[in-house]
Amino acid sequence: MESPRTARAFLLGGDASLSSLLADVLGELGIAVELDGGALTVRPDLALVHVERGASIQRLLWRAREVTGDGPIIVLVPFADERLVQLAIRLGARDCFALGRPLDELRRVLLAHLPGSQGSAFTSSGGAEPPTSGDDP
Repeated sequence: MESPRTARAFLLGGDASLSSLLADVLGELGIAVELDGGALTVRPDLALVHVERGASIQRLLWRAREVTGDGPIIVLVPFADERLVQLAIRLGARDCFALGRPLDELRRVLLAHLPGSQGSAFTSSGGAEPPTSGDDP
């Protein structure tokens, strides 16, 4: 019997502290974290892109797309910056997550976008996606 393949996330940006935190959180979900600059042997299932300013977002998203192909890209922002979130979505991010929010929300975001995950039908806000008009009853 073949064992299930480990899911892989590609991380761009962020410091050692963020990398360590994400490795712990993703490890609990059975997702291995690969950092930019390492030798990738397998195409990652999704990309996590940490941005703090809009100036670097286009370059980072381009790099994430280059590595993941059509895989989902989730942008990590330092806080719920509506302008930065809208820019990320417009440039091709599938979702955004505001760092500092509860880690359970990050887990839901990841499971919502991980191909083949049971949570992939879940639509996430990650605490960072701006509300759209007409959603309220």
